[in-house]
Amino acid sequence: MRKIPAKFMMLFLATVLAAGGLGISEITAAQESAKSKTFVVVGTATIHADNVSAARENAIADGLVTALSLMTEELLQKESFVEQFEQLHEMLFENTSTFVTGYKVLTESTREKTYHVVVQATISGSKTSRYLADAGILRVETTLPSVLLAISEQKLGEPYPGFWWGPEGAYFQSLATAKMVENMREAGFMVIDHRQARSRAQINWDAFDKPDLSDQEAAELGVLLKADVVVIGNSVVNPSTNIMGSTMRSFNGTVNARAIRTQSAEQLLNLSRTSVAVNEDDISGSRSALEDVGAATGAALAEELTVAWQKQAGKPSLVSMVIRGTEQLSSYVKFRKSMNTISGVEGIRVKGIKPNEATLLVEYKGKAKDLASSLMQQNFDTFGINIFEVTEDMVRVELIPQ
Repeated sequence: MRKIPAKFMMLFLATVLAAGGLGISEITAAQESAKSKTFVVVGTATIHADNVSAARENAIADGLVTALSLMTEELLQKESFVEQFEQLHEMLFENTSTFVTGYKVLTESTREKTYHVVVQATISGSKTSRYLADAGILRVETTLPSVLLAISEQKLGEPYPGFWWGPEGAYFQSLATAKMVENMREAGFMVIDHRQARSRAQINWDAFDKPDLSDQEAAELGVLLKADVVVIGNSVVNPSTNIMGSTMRSFNGTVNARAIRTQSAEQLLNLSRTSVAVNEDDISGSRSALEDVGAATGAALAEELTVAWQKQAGKPSLVSMVIRGTEQLSSYVKFRKSMNTISGVEGIRVKGIKPNEATLLVEYKGKAKDLASSLMQQNFDTFGINIFEVTEDMVRVELIPQ
């Protein structure tokens, strides 16, 4: 067989890859939380004025409401179902066509003035759960992220802020951060202990020797310490004048912080809190101001980060997939089609093309190792695959002819 010249192979491959990269698998976060289900139910309706046709339609509609109510009851606690019944009736049960993906009448009969049908109805779990979640009725549980706090602190009388992530910061103690940690752990967050992290000799602490890290630097440090989110910012205390007619002084503690998603260096939220403490003693007063503002910041951060993380949970991550062996076009096409069937893959686009190699960007709801695991479970009849490297955001695959 005549061999295709490399430059024409590259052109043809680019066309195939680009066309394949347009496919998007429509898998939403709600579909992962609730799958569609099929119910067999009974519907009834009264026959008025001998209008059997209208009674049949009403009986089918009654059966669909029953099926949708069974799906809703599975998604909600019984108490919520009862408490929200009036709202559910208006939202769901008067609009069953939105949530019923298909039905068929298995059998039907009339008795006196009543029409009976047995209906097999399939209800979309994704649409139902998403609708309930948007209305605030269904609370979707989301695993909270692991958090690394990188808050510098300038105590009273100190010319410069201190911080734990520099080469000289192994023993630095932040008063505000200590209270933030307490409140966030009480809220269910796993906060990484930076003191244990300092024992890791493989980290070049000189690379982070400054009190205010950039978003990208914070993300890099978060990756090294296996944090999902890094909170960076500063805490500072400033004294004010004496309170009139006394020796008491007030002290203002302030924290400015922003939360960064480690995987993408994307900013999740920004917040600022201030607290005032009153004391005759400078040391005690400034300490109280920092601890109070740390506690207030920790509580606010736990609340806002929970909301922000839930919103982020439905967004896919970008995983680079480097594929060797693309010269075997038929194998590549099959591999590419198989990728679209993997749960969690939302989109694929071409990043680069080389001779016998392509790099794709995969929008995936999960981690790279999960995508690699799903690939290993795929069955390819005419070729095999060898996954020879998996990192935080990359999978390297080789297509092997059989």
